Amino acid sequence: MTSLVPDPALKSFLEEATARYEGDLSRSPDAVAYLKTRGLSVDNAASFRLGYVESPLPGHEVARGMLAVPYLTRAGIMTVRFRRLGDGDGPKYRSVPGDPPRIYNANALLVPSDHIAICEGEFDAMTAQLAGVPAIGIAGVSAWKSFFARCFKGYRAVYILADHDDKGQGMEFAEKVAEQIKNARISPMPTGHDVNSFVLTNGPEALLDQLEIKK
Repeated sequence: MTSLVPDPALKSFLEEATARYEGDLSRSPDAVAYLKTRGLSVDNAASFRLGYVESPLPGHEVARGMLAVPYLTRAGIMTVRFRRLGDGDGPKYRSVPGDPPRIYNANALLVPSDHIAICEGEFDAMTAQLAGVPAIGIAGVSAWKSFFARCFKGYRAVYILADHDDKGQGMEFAEKVAEQIKNARISPMPTGHDVNSFVLTNGPEALLDQLEIKK
């Protein structure tokens, strides 16, 4: 079984890569513009250490021209995923080959709170977190692993924020996760929306209102 914790050499490489791509971000008008379409300012991007792959480190050449999304934890960076800018050609996301599924924004689990949200995807998790809801992200239904469920014991409520897409994949994800978390509450987004588009359209207060969370 692949270890979930990178060895020291790999952790050092991931930190070097993240620092380089962070520095490249501000030099890419296209990357900054794309993040704005997702409701993320430069300061927001910095809080998640987002980057842009302008000059890739060895092994990251296939990610040139993509956003870098590091998986931050208190123990360091566990991996980096890459996201295409916009809806162009090629895969929308790239992961490091052989890398095991992980929880994105795992530091949200350290926030003193009686509730937390589980989102399908990194950008939805960032959006919910910035709206005021501690949130983690899972990179799709196949990336959810049953042992993740133990992280959510003790919460009063675990909100599973389900995308409302035409293919029903958002509810498939939500139902799979809810089966394994006793205190889960599925909260579907309105038709045609994921968390990011819902908050962009209606504002962060709308998400808090939907979950009946008071600031």
